[in-house]
Amino acid sequence: MKVLRILLLEDSLLDAELIYTNLKDAGIDCDLVRVETRGDFVAALEKNTFDLILADYALPAFDGISALEIARTTYPQVPFIFVSATLGEELAIETLKNGATDYVLKQRLGRLGPSVRRALNEAREHAHRLKAESALRNALQKLTFHVENSPLAVVEWDRNFRISWWSKEAERIFGWSAAEVIGKKFYEWDFIYNEDIEYVNSIINNLINGISESNTSNNRNYTKNGDVIYCEWYNSALLDESRNLVSVMSLVLDVTERKRAEEERYRREQEFKALAENSPDIIARIDRGLRHVYVNRAIEKATGMPPEVFIGKTHAELGFPKEIYTDWQTYIKEVFETGIEKTWEFDFPTPNGTRYYQARVVPELAMDGSIESALGITTDVTEYKLTEESLRQSEARFRSVFESKMIAMGFWDKNGYVSDANDAFLELIGYSRSDFFAKKLHWKDITPPEYIAREGLNNKDISQFGSCATYEKEYIRKDGSYVPVLLGGASFEDTSSGGVFFAIDLTERKKLENRLRQQAEELAQANRIKDEFLAVLSHELRSPLNPIMGWAKLLRSRKFDEETTAKAIETIERNAKVQTQLIEDLLDVSRIMQGKINLNICSVNLKSTIEAAIETVSLAAEAKSIQIQRAIDPNVVLVSGDPNRLQQVVWNLLSNAIKFTPEGGRVEIRLELVRDSKHSTIDNEQFPTNNYVQIKVSDTGKGISADFLPYVFDYFRQADSSSTRKYGGLGLGLAIVRRLLELHGGSVCAESPGEGLGATFTVKLPLLKQRVPLTSQSPAKTPQSPVSSPLNGLRVLVVDDDADSREFLTFVLQEYGAQATAVGSAAEGLEAVCKLKPDVLVSDIGMPGEDGYSLIRKVRALDAKEGGETPAVALTAYARDEDCKLALKLGFQMHVAKPVEPAELVKVVAKLGGGAENL
Repeated sequence: MKVLRILLLEDSLLDAELIYTNLKDAGIDCDLVRVETRGDFVAALEKNTFDLILADYALPAFDGISALEIARTTYPQVPFIFVSATLGEELAIETLKNGATDYVLKQRLGRLGPSVRRALNEAREHAHRLKAESALRNALQKLTFHVENSPLAVVEWDRNFRISWWSKEAERIFGWSAAEVIGKKFYEWDFIYNEDIEYVNSIINNLINGISESNTSNNRNYTKNGDVIYCEWYNSALLDESRNLVSVMSLVLDVTERKRAEEERYRREQEFKALAENSPDIIARIDRGLRHVYVNRAIEKATGMPPEVFIGKTHAELGFPKEIYTDWQTYIKEVFETGIEKTWEFDFPTPNGTRYYQARVVPELAMDGSIESALGITTDVTEYKLTEESLRQSEARFRSVFESKMIAMGFWDKNGYVSDANDAFLELIGYSRSDFFAKKLHWKDITPPEYIAREGLNNKDISQFGSCATYEKEYIRKDGSYVPVLLGGASFEDTSSGGVFFAIDLTERKKLENRLRQQAEELAQANRIKDEFLAVLSHELRSPLNPIMGWAKLLRSRKFDEETTAKAIETIERNAKVQTQLIEDLLDVSRIMQGKINLNICSVNLKSTIEAAIETVSLAAEAKSIQIQRAIDPNVVLVSGDPNRLQQVVWNLLSNAIKFTPEGGRVEIRLELVRDSKHSTIDNEQFPTNNYVQIKVSDTGKGISADFLPYVFDYFRQADSSSTRKYGGLGLGLAIVRRLLELHGGSVCAESPGEGLGATFTVKLPLLKQRVPLTSQSPAKTPQSPVSSPLNGLRVLVVDDDADSREFLTFVLQEYGAQATAVGSAAEGLEAVCKLKPDVLVSDIGMPGEDGYSLIRKVRALDAKEGGETPAVALTAYARDEDCKLALKLGFQMHVAKPVEPAELVKVVAKLGGGAENL
């Protein structure tokens, strides 16, 4: 803090020293200039600049009120505080009315420090306010200048929609001066085009009624000379604190010329379409992105696809042959670059066979003369080309085409025999050329019986019309196998001696179709599984809520005996834990799928792991009178892994076994060492050994059907996901087991003789060649009840927007001896940190307005004396690993996921507050 320059009007040197001492004690570093007379006071003000003036009220040759008047006149912004021993209540009020900032009695100089700080803060705020007001005035001047010189007309309406501002551009556009329209409503003179009045009224009502705070309207307006113009109105409403309309600002753009140009363009476009839609030629308009923006109906005849399919797509995206769309792209780009039309010819395979076309592309210009699009006119010249080809084609040319292997082709005679064929056809059906020379290839002999009738109809078409449409069938190859083909045929002109046919091998396409069909079935199955999982998830999340909400309502509405109350609380706690486990399973799956699960690797004693898991499920087993039998191999050595995750694996398998085993059944868990296995099922480069540990969990339960067994480890899969299923759960446990074991380099498999015959799950984990230091696997004991006060004397601040959470956390902390204070927002939390200086901060993350991340940033920005180093724990329902990392990165010391056990909360707070030794 800088050294303050303070002017002190005081005739007593002793009082001046007391004042200076009190300021120093209050932490105010100052340079005190003492004066006694009016002349010295005025001279000091003229020669120096002061941050504060302190004055006694009564002096021998001068008085404080006169000094105040001089100071207010000379330096009105400098705070003025009376420090006097003779100032009564009436005089004090009079000094404040005359402009004094505050007064302090000499008998109570302890108030001087706070009074000075407050006065200086008020002075700074006043200076900032004056500066802001000056900036606002400058901004308004600039805004007025820009508005008056804007190409947009500016019209302001008051709350009653009377014009309060009419800019110069508005005068130019509409013809009326500001003096003629200020104070008028829009309907009080011919301003809105008659047919648009209802529309304009709806826009105004939306603004008045608060339906919209801003909107855009397009309507016609009259000018002063009676012309009709088109305008775009951009309207913005100003509302007061009660959301009542104060005024509306409208920016107006005259778009008459643009509108008329659009109408003219639309008229020409309609004329163009009328001609194009009745043209036999294919007419298309293509933009600079080589995408179709218009295609006439003639395209459907050529391609079999309606024009709508072409809009917005390029030739490549439409599946045109590469050689065709490459030419189109090249020539259209040249037209855009040079502005010179291009003409070329190409052939195109259509549903009715290959057609020949002549394409002509010309540039279309925009209003500014730039090339806006390219117009393509494609004429079918097939007949001309065919005629031309027939005149110059020779037998040699035909034979060269026929003998190529591009497509399987052949000739048939009038009796239905294949008289000749190219090598491609022979390879297709597996026969030799001598076979059809020997009259061994009749079309019926190489056609499956189910195609005979259809082929007979196609032969009739060829006889009657000279050709038939291409169709699909199968040929019987010489080796007896079938090959799918696309077949087409035609007869020779002016002769009945036979004709020609072609066949396209569809083997790969059929394989692709089968793959697509299979993928569609798999996708449908995946969707069914998803829907079933969502239904199960809804059931599993809602089911625990029923007893929780039911017992909670009963406990609130009536009194129960101690046993019933304990039973109700136990039920609520048990179902809350069920929901917590469901959420943990979902989070585990999310971490696994994202590859973000972390393993704390150490040497693990599986015997201890199994015993801990058995202890966890023992109560559930006893409830169903199920025996848990152990068979532990004493020779099993350590494995490498995460002890908590391996215990989770064993617990999942045991829990499943108990859940699906009827009362009085049996569950067996076996741990054994398998040495020198020649056929290890563990494929793991990190542990290249055939020695492994094997855990088997067997039960006498409901078993697994053979149909479901391959999917038992899949995510979200359950043997019964119907609404009448007997067993709960999300179908995640076994999937988590498999992935956790894979991360450990192990494996798991399931076996079952069938439904009702039990099941066996086998876990295999590799042994280590070198041992890793053994880490203790015993869970830390946590306090179960407030038998002691480990938080005794700790000041804990709780920040949580949820009232129930605040009440619960405060109660728990106070039960264990803490002095707990709770607030409901980040802003209140920051204020409480500065005020209370808590030993520990416990904050929620997700809060409205300002979250816990923002709070910890602001706390860490404080000085240590103000609480900037307060230990903090993030207690939140955001429980992902990345949430934890973010909380620690921003300044929290610990991250604890909701719901939290009271004992865990106490342990965390005690650790951060230095009271862990009391636990």
